[in-house]
Amino acid sequence: MFRIHTGHQLKPLNTMGIDGTVDTYVEWSSAADLHCLFTGPDLSHVVRQSFKSIGSGSNMLFTRYRVHTPLLRCVNDTISLVSETDTDVILTVSAGCELDRLVEHTCYNGWWGLENLSLIPGTVGGATVQNVGAYGVEFGNRVVSVTCYDTETDRTIDIPVCDMAYGYRDSALKHSPLSKRMIVVWTTLRLSKCPAPVLTYGRLSEFFADRDEQLSPVDVRDEIIRTRRAKLPDVGITGSAGSFFKNPVVSADEYNIVLSNARRLGIDTSAMPVHHVTGPDGEPLIKLSAAWFIDKSGWKGYRRWNVGTWPGQPLVLVNITGYAAGIEIQALAADIIADISDKWGITLTPEVEYIK
Repeated sequence: MFRIHTGHQLKPLNTMGIDGTVDTYVEWSSAADLHCLFTGPDLSHVVRQSFKSIGSGSNMLFTRYRVHTPLLRCVNDTISLVSETDTDVILTVSAGCELDRLVEHTCYNGWWGLENLSLIPGTVGGATVQNVGAYGVEFGNRVVSVTCYDTETDRTIDIPVCDMAYGYRDSALKHSPLSKRMIVVWTTLRLSKCPAPVLTYGRLSEFFADRDEQLSPVDVRDEIIRTRRAKLPDVGITGSAGSFFKNPVVSADEYNIVLSNARRLGIDTSAMPVHHVTGPDGEPLIKLSAAWFIDKSGWKGYRRWNVGTWPGQPLVLVNITGYAAGIEIQALAADIIADISDKWGITLTPEVEYIK
């Protein structure tokens, strides 16, 4: 059964720790619950007009104290083994399952594919829509299909991964017309039993360079956790929404403009992170580091009243005092975007979703 809350506090619903109230908050567990919600007499007239499906609130910013948009949250955290071979396993995972709980479960079973996503806050439903990624791995790499409730047709449908249009922090459920009508119920994943560590990003390759014994997913997970804890805030203590901005992806010409601006500013680019990637049409592109631009522009460790950037990772905007309003975080983000654009000719795009 679903549960309806009115005048619910926002603070427990977001990791940024923004306070306020939402007029209508609904907890649901199954597609049957959603059917009752969207066709029954209680709230169908309200949720059909506008709704927002949320996870653990780790990738959103409430910009107003009172939210009128109904918030829907899955509280089902089931992980089910569907099938298994000598090389692979197929899992179905409910949208409400915490992503790190799933990663821990797969690692301790010796299944490869999600270990680099350790300690990322959020739910599987959110990861499915957002295509979260870290250390060279994206969640969409392991998706087989996504089962959604279609609020317009009142039926449950399976979307194969080929129709999910996964890209950098993007999917068909995020920006296409589907985003207005589909609610993720569960996601089907394929994981590998064969060792396949991805150690190309950050300090992972250095840390494991001299390891002679065969690595396990737990080994990689433990190092990812150590790395993240060393440079990122604990959201239980300091409010944040993780990486606030996407890393900019530019053409070769735009990259040359960045290098020219660096020379003008007298900034050494020899240690600037650069990753060559392929665009959606097969064109060669270059992914740069938003954190590097923020750091080199003087924003690292910046503080303004209740908000600031995290000293260990300037890509993370934080609610320092715990009393910040969403508009304070929004204003700081806008100032950083404007400054980076002025200095570098690069436009940073928020990864975090603003909810009014």
